[in-house]
Amino acid sequence: MAVKCHKCLRTIGRTDNYISCKDCSHNYHVSCAGVSDTAFDNMQDAGLLTSFCCTSCKSKPGVISGVCIKSGNTVSLDRQGWYLSTDQFRELVAGIVKSELQPFVDKIDILQTEIRNLCLENSQLRNEVVKLTKDSHSRPVTGNNLTPIDVTTKTSYAEAIAKNSQQTVIIKPKDKTQTVNKTKSDIMTSVDPVESSVNIGKVKNLKDGCVLLGCDDVKRFTQLAKNKLSSAYDIREIKTLRPRIRIAGLSDDVDKDSVINYLTKQNEFIFDNSNEYKLLKYSPVKNKSDRFQAVIEVDIPTYKKAVSIGHCLIGLNSCSIFCGIDISRCFKCNGFNHSSKYCKNNLCCPRCTDKHELSECKAETLCCINCKNIKGTGTSELINTDHAAWDRDSCHAYNTAINKIKQDLFRLSA
Repeated sequence: MAVKCHKCLRTIGRTDNYISCKDCSHNYHVSCAGVSDTAFDNMQDAGLLTSFCCTSCKSKPGVISGVCIKSGNTVSLDRQGWYLSTDQFRELVAGIVKSELQPFVDKIDILQTEIRNLCLENSQLRNEVVKLTKDSHSRPVTGNNLTPIDVTTKTSYAEAIAKNSQQTVIIKPKDKTQTVNKTKSDIMTSVDPVESSVNIGKVKNLKDGCVLLGCDDVKRFTQLAKNKLSSAYDIREIKTLRPRIRIAGLSDDVDKDSVINYLTKQNEFIFDNSNEYKLLKYSPVKNKSDRFQAVIEVDIPTYKKAVSIGHCLIGLNSCSIFCGIDISRCFKCNGFNHSSKYCKNNLCCPRCTDKHELSECKAETLCCINCKNIKGTGTSELINTDHAAWDRDSCHAYNTAINKIKQDLFRLSA
């Protein structure tokens, strides 16, 4: 039986391409159905010929950007008159989007690789400049009309600071009414600054008759003072301040034991190999288990350079450098820079400032004792006190103390 086109009513030849409506089963020439030869071939390859619906059987769905939604689970491409399931449509769109975006994704990967390479080259260039600078100072100058000049290696900034910074010791009389002059007289009588060879380079008067001395060999001076001064004095060595920095952005391919080595070898413009650095903490970054951060103890000049520059290279990671200074808080009175073990102050709740343990607190409103004390001095009425003493982000007293330490560190290394 001859098959006729439902639109032109002509017989469809054996070699003619035709398409059938899935709803009314009428047959159409491809051109009569409004489907191009290319579209027909694509539909045939995709197995979508059985999804064709003629114009008569189609409803009139709303068109959004050339795509027609007929029902909750089918999508029609109106121009070609054929239907896709929602899953098929999503897969089709995903494929188109992926093919369009893939070139941009490839370019981004290439740019990221180039950035990493540039960071590595930048670090290597900096290290080469440092080495060349040192070599230029140590190499004798010669020429046709010049005689060799003995040029000693120029002292680095860190070495100059280290040379001028002396260890300190405090001599404190047990009698608080004693004068500073009396303390100095006893020191001169017992420990001669010249004959002892301790090289005293700093003297500072303190309250209650105390004297602070800076010298090159503080252990020798302390031993001499304890042996020759009477028991009327307490002699205490003050440890050299060692600030901390926090480095974030390390990847898991840099193990904990290699951090210091990478840090000093790749960043000589910040970290001097002659100085001692100590890794205090190595832990994952919050919410990023594949990234790590390190807290490192450094000297004052290194701290200033590191925080000022703000970044360094560790392996192939460009890492950020932050101030890592922290202040301890007493769990008894909530004051700073001492522990509850030696605290002589009254008990204070960190939530409400009343005189009870934190576990006994039933207050509904928060109050910080440290900010409350500052506000009570009348220096500022705008200080916020409605937070707990442990809330570092909100605590004006804590942040003021941290900023004071930062300013002092920069002043000391100036």
